[in-house]
Amino acid sequence: MIDSYIKAGYPAIVVETPEENRALKEIKRIAEDLELEVALWTSTKGFIDGLNGRNESCKDPVSALNMASELMEDTVYVLLDFHPYITSPDVWRLAKDMFKEQKSRGITFIFVSPQFKVPLELEREMVVTDLPLPGREDLEKIMNDIAEAAETKPPENKNDVLDAALGLTITEAENAFALSLVEKEGFDAFTIARVKENIVRKSGVLEIFSPDTNMESIGGLSNLKNWLKNRVSAFSPEAQAYGLPAPKGCLLVGVPGCGKSLSARALAAEWKKPLLRLDAGRLFGSLVGESEKNTRRALEIAEAVAPAVLWLDEVEKGLAGVQSSGRSDGGVTARVFGQFLTWLQEKKSPVFVIATANAVEQLPPEFLRKGRFDEIFFVDLPSKKEREEIFKVQLNKRNRNPEDFNISELAKATNKFTGAEIEEAVVAGMFAAWNDGRREVTTTDILSAAGEITPMTVGMADRIDSLRSWAENSARMANSVEKKNSGPARVIRNRG
Repeated sequence: MIDSYIKAGYPAIVVETPEENRALKEIKRIAEDLELEVALWTSTKGFIDGLNGRNESCKDPVSALNMASELMEDTVYVLLDFHPYITSPDVWRLAKDMFKEQKSRGITFIFVSPQFKVPLELEREMVVTDLPLPGREDLEKIMNDIAEAAETKPPENKNDVLDAALGLTITEAENAFALSLVEKEGFDAFTIARVKENIVRKSGVLEIFSPDTNMESIGGLSNLKNWLKNRVSAFSPEAQAYGLPAPKGCLLVGVPGCGKSLSARALAAEWKKPLLRLDAGRLFGSLVGESEKNTRRALEIAEAVAPAVLWLDEVEKGLAGVQSSGRSDGGVTARVFGQFLTWLQEKKSPVFVIATANAVEQLPPEFLRKGRFDEIFFVDLPSKKEREEIFKVQLNKRNRNPEDFNISELAKATNKFTGAEIEEAVVAGMFAAWNDGRREVTTTDILSAAGEITPMTVGMADRIDSLRSWAENSARMANSVEKKNSGPARVIRNRG
């Protein structure tokens, strides 16, 4: 985009990036291609002209801007870390004058900073862009250069290593590769992924998780699990050559505690892809334009890390206030929401979005429109058969043989329980047995513990019926299709 803006005659371009050296290299390449001169300014070294040498006395921002009048025509003038000065009235006023005066001479100002708040007075004169994170080819070149310097061979599992490094800057990738060589004496994908986890967390807008569960750890939800398993192969090169599009994602709506969030974590493990969690609340900043910038940065990281799973947990909370955004926050929430919807609709990168919601009535209608997701699933309370599966999963998880328990009786006793409450009953029963002489847990212990639990769905019959009514024509069942023993409610048809 930088070269396009220069060709179009933009007087001032802001490049927001932490990769200063890479930005400079790219700008110099563009200038060479367009046969332009390059000049540079920093507050520590002053003004540096490729032809006339250095002027160290020109270290203040006013002098830096004035130096533009002394440049040769058709010059790219790069100013590094100018963001602390641009908000001063004396500086932005002079900048406005200089942009106008020097445009006719072919002078293009390029401001390179990790962040840059454009003053209101300069919004029509300046355009903001960023530097895309390095792709696989860039990372592979770095890996090969480091391997050569360390006198070792590139790894055989090259694709796994590069997948682990996607989403890192050039410097971060160099450090991650070097750390892997020191710790593992080779290029280790897990070590590099660990470095990436820490870096992504520092971004403040995304969290990255190492998969800690799998599909077998989920009881029930057979329709959802089968659908997800059928989509995994669509990320392969063979599927792309066949003509299949990369899956967009799915929306899971339903009763809290019934496995929606667990499904997101299990999906990443099943597909062996990174799991990124986007907390919508972290996107919103106090500065003008900060929320939009955070959103752009989060989506940029997700695309750079791709193929990946992007998890939006309890998405309705992050979208609260969209309808009233124009009155309550100057339209910030609506703009962020629109930015995300556009990306969701048009994205080409293999980022599978899995969003979960407990309250469908709080979701904006635009979010539920066809084309945003491949499928919308309704996650209901588990049926008796599904409760049996959940008990087996929970007992196996705690090194107990399900055959030693009366699973059918446990399932009957936990009608209207969520999966989370069934887990709570198993854990509470084990605590009871442990405190009673460290003996082995029994069916009776778990039944007693379950009797002490009041299901959260008690008193929610109307809300659950409302969800089921909505799902009848608007969603596909995540659970296996059978009549539920969970109170008076209509039977949901399986759509599709």
